[in-house]
Amino acid sequence: MDRSIRRITGLPGLPMEILLDIYRYLDISSLYDLSLVSRFFYELLSHKKASILLPVLVREFSPLDELLQVYTASADDLSSTHGGTYSPRRVLFKRFIGDSGLLLACGSPGSGQPQAGFTEVRTGHRPGVATVSDGRIVVLTEKDLGPILKHCQLVRKWEELFPSMRWFYEPESCRSLRPHEKERFRRAFYRWWLYGIYFHGDLPRPRLGLPEPLVDDIRTSQMRRHSTSELLELMDLVEAMKDVILHYICPRLDPNQQNQFSDQPALIDSVDRAQSLTDSWNDQSRWGRIVKTYAKLGPKDLMYYFENIYSYPRKRLISEIRLQHPTFTFDQESIQVAVRCVLDERQWLEKVPSLASDSAGGIIDFDDERDEERMLYGGDASPDGSLPEGVKFVRSFSQYSPRGDDGSNLEDYYRHVSFERSPAIPSYPVWA
Repeated sequence: MDRSIRRITGLPGLPMEILLDIYRYLDISSLYDLSLVSRFFYELLSHKKASILLPVLVREFSPLDELLQVYTASADDLSSTHGGTYSPRRVLFKRFIGDSGLLLACGSPGSGQPQAGFTEVRTGHRPGVATVSDGRIVVLTEKDLGPILKHCQLVRKWEELFPSMRWFYEPESCRSLRPHEKERFRRAFYRWWLYGIYFHGDLPRPRLGLPEPLVDDIRTSQMRRHSTSELLELMDLVEAMKDVILHYICPRLDPNQQNQFSDQPALIDSVDRAQSLTDSWNDQSRWGRIVKTYAKLGPKDLMYYFENIYSYPRKRLISEIRLQHPTFTFDQESIQVAVRCVLDERQWLEKVPSLASDSAGGIIDFDDERDEERMLYGGDASPDGSLPEGVKFVRSFSQYSPRGDDGSNLEDYYRHVSFERSPAIPSYPVWA
């Protein structure tokens, strides 16, 4: 018997096609755990990283095409600082020089979104070079997989945190998200994240004023690309993010909290979720302004402060955010107003869709006949972000945009209020 010929048994002995098919059923953490088993699996993941990771990312983080819009977002996406319609990028992935490319995101209006597979592209550009043309094409390579995985890790953290914040006022109803609810969450999360990169960060605002219905504004154009059902899911997500700020960041900003022993001071009166979805977009109360200002923080910053908030006393929190975001108090978040403008353009109040409550709705299933409304209001999205048919733009010269508030003036406010409420000191005659 020739001992020089060794027969490989077990998983390493399977054909490559079967191994790659097995990898498709693993999640991200299992992929890397398997790579630690032996040198064979480590080298397999290193040499076939794109072929192994991309199908898993499409399954675990769908809609992946919208996450890639977040990853590739830049100021070049905003074609005009005054108006125009929003158009997403076309994203290609190339594994080597001369590769025809895999289409991961379709940017053209009305084109199908590749979610269950990939589309091979016969024409392409040099890998690693972001090329923008009429199709707004950006090319990714294997070097981009590492940063994309970091985005995915952040998404997974928020996906795990969301149920506890969604049912914050009804903890007895809290449960894990169902698979289709997870996809709704990720879809709303990617869109909230993308809007924040464009219009809540350091990029110039399209207009000095807030978005308005029927006005040429790229912020509302981006929201028109989503159906009414998807906008209601986005509103539900924004409410959960506001709860993160309200119950974790705001108590650190309250000067009275430093001298009290209560864990959660009543900063804002608790209202029903449906009422908040209807009215909070125009809330300019003292704490309302603070919440809407801190709502401009992106998911990475919010998660960092959520995990490390007890390391940040009031002054340190305010000073650090000011250093990282010099224009932080110039304005407030505008995504709630942009969503409301698009819903008003569609005359949503006449249709009376069911709004989310504290226990169900929005991203979460109603588990009754109201779930049928998702299909009813799921087909009115604008493929190119334009106004509904038969509606024309109106001109607006409004520059109304409320100033932001980082909570730095709360100490002076409470000092002034306590002075006004203090009883007058009686004056006594002075006897000679």
